[in-house]
Amino acid sequence: MNVGLPIWMLLVALLAGVAVAGFLYFRNKKQHYGKALTIILFALRTLMTALAVLLLFNPYIRQKVTSVEQPVLVLAHDNSASIALGKDSAYYKTEYLSQLEQFKSELADAYQVDSYEFGQEIRDFDHLDFSDQLTDISNLLQTLDRRYYKRNVGAVVLFSDGVYNRGFEPELLAQKFPFPIHAVVLGDTVSYPDLSIKNVHYNKVVSLGATYPVRVTVGARDLANKKVTITLSEDGRLIDKQEITIPSNRFSKEIDFMLEATSKGVKQIDIEVGGIENEEQMLNNVKHIFVEVLDQKYKVLCLANAPHPDLSAIRSVLNENYEVDFAFAKEQIPDFANYSLIVLHQVPSEKTDFNALKSQLEKNRKMPLLFVVGPSSDLKYLNEIQKVYAINIGATNTVLDVKAHGNASFSTFTMESKDLEIVNRFPPLALPHTEITPLAAHDDLLLQDVMGVKSGLPLLSYAHDGRKMAFLFGTNVWRWRLFEYYESENHAVFDEIFTKSLKYLLLAADDGSAIYCKEEYYSNEPIIIRAELRNASNELITDPDVNIQIVNKLTGDTYDYAFAKREHDYELNAGILPEGIYTYKVQSQIGDKILTVNGSFSVVAIGIEAQQLTADWERMCNLAASTNGKCYMADDMQQLLADLQNDTRITSVEHQETRFEDLIHSKWLFFVLIGLAAVEWVLRKMFGSY
Repeated sequence: MNVGLPIWMLLVALLAGVAVAGFLYFRNKKQHYGKALTIILFALRTLMTALAVLLLFNPYIRQKVTSVEQPVLVLAHDNSASIALGKDSAYYKTEYLSQLEQFKSELADAYQVDSYEFGQEIRDFDHLDFSDQLTDISNLLQTLDRRYYKRNVGAVVLFSDGVYNRGFEPELLAQKFPFPIHAVVLGDTVSYPDLSIKNVHYNKVVSLGATYPVRVTVGARDLANKKVTITLSEDGRLIDKQEITIPSNRFSKEIDFMLEATSKGVKQIDIEVGGIENEEQMLNNVKHIFVEVLDQKYKVLCLANAPHPDLSAIRSVLNENYEVDFAFAKEQIPDFANYSLIVLHQVPSEKTDFNALKSQLEKNRKMPLLFVVGPSSDLKYLNEIQKVYAINIGATNTVLDVKAHGNASFSTFTMESKDLEIVNRFPPLALPHTEITPLAAHDDLLLQDVMGVKSGLPLLSYAHDGRKMAFLFGTNVWRWRLFEYYESENHAVFDEIFTKSLKYLLLAADDGSAIYCKEEYYSNEPIIIRAELRNASNELITDPDVNIQIVNKLTGDTYDYAFAKREHDYELNAGILPEGIYTYKVQSQIGDKILTVNGSFSVVAIGIEAQQLTADWERMCNLAASTNGKCYMADDMQQLLADLQNDTRITSVEHQETRFEDLIHSKWLFFVLIGLAAVEWVLRKMFGSY
């Protein structure tokens, strides 16, 4: 233990003590003590005074503290449906659960055990029912890495079949995972001949009379040289089919169908692959999709400074329900009145006829705009045509690499937190060094992250100052789309961001209400919708009743509900609904004004977990080997228990840390001062001074 105090402070305190004691015992002639007693009293008063003066300087104690951290064992169990869909499903729902509880109980007797279950999400272990319809092992490893950062984790025991259908390859994370993983392989490891529909790509909304594609990904295992048939039926009527020959035992192929939208309404299309006798698993042979045919189109104008791959990326989000025209700054600006939405990609720029652009915007004051601000944007003219942000050139004339990070307080529409985590990994956009000053109300979905520094500056923002506007600060969003496909072989998050952005811009002006409803729900997921109401002062209110009518567009079934009132908003839990496309109509009355909000969502069957029912033994063993762990089968848990108990790496860890504490907070110091004063008082009392 060290007291952090300079020598001069000690000398000042000591001199102050000597001065006070000297004045009391040597200059005061009325005191008549013997020489020895005077020296003792002088010393006591000197120490007491010096210590009191010393405390006025507020010195601190520096001390080393030793602590012992006991090892933690983390158990992570896969709760996905694929484990219990195989031949041994009865075993995993009965006998296996008892073995697992016994294993956990014996392990808890010797170690601190933290247990989790995972699938669609990670949660504390409650009970296994193998009901999760998605599996994300990479998210599990990332979460454990963050949650137990610099903790004494002896091992992670991973119970899984190794099959994942969300996220990316967990082997990539295992190479840098800080804790050993002991993998317990669950599920059926025997490979059976199997046909499956792995994926279907299609447009959910198409225009009447359009020809639209449906791309079916067919997979097959151990069926070399077999012929199979893929059929498509609309409302029970066969509309197309193809026959293919499977060339190898491990086979996957994308097969395209072109369908005609001949009538309005919601169409159920049943996709089935078959032709193999005595197939063990048929759950993954059928897929149902729902397509809504509308007799209307939105027209979108992409006005750009020059051709750019961003335009193709944005165009890819727009389905057949959108008609897209492209124009460039050096060309004559089209009449905005012919369009529903204008995308201004680095416009205005030096090439832009600004007077013509400004004239078109003044003629179409309600026209929604999507600004993409980049290196070619003319910021002076940009500030003239919008009053949401003042955007000026920064201190350095450079182009920055700006990454995105999600804004938790965003409320214009709903985005899943897991999707925002994916956005955080997107590559950077190109943005000139700019100073961005807000001038009006805005809502930021994404904020800027420059060289690891997360700022409050907007990257993707929405505003409404008479016309609806969205601002994307940075170009090269095409990289986002390619990166997401590289990681997960789809564009789901990219498409959701821009689809919802366009829907926000195309919807009618705000009426004081906000409805938070997902575009798509799984068939095993409750339909939860939130609503907000605001009064004329833009304050949240919960006095009026809010009702909703939900209609299944395929069957015509109608569901009427009332929202439950909460402290600041409303919530509806409509429970589980059948597959299909649904429309909803929300109504409420504020004073004399009746508010009505219309929208739609779809409910889709979740069959991903049935696509692969053979456990991936190789992946589980690779995860263990990459982290210096071992691989076990489900009936080897007693051997796993013995190996854990004999593992010398699972041991307590001693930590030493240096702590600083103000000396004045030490209780012992108080008793020292009281003791010195008491001894002095007793001596003086005994010899007649007090």
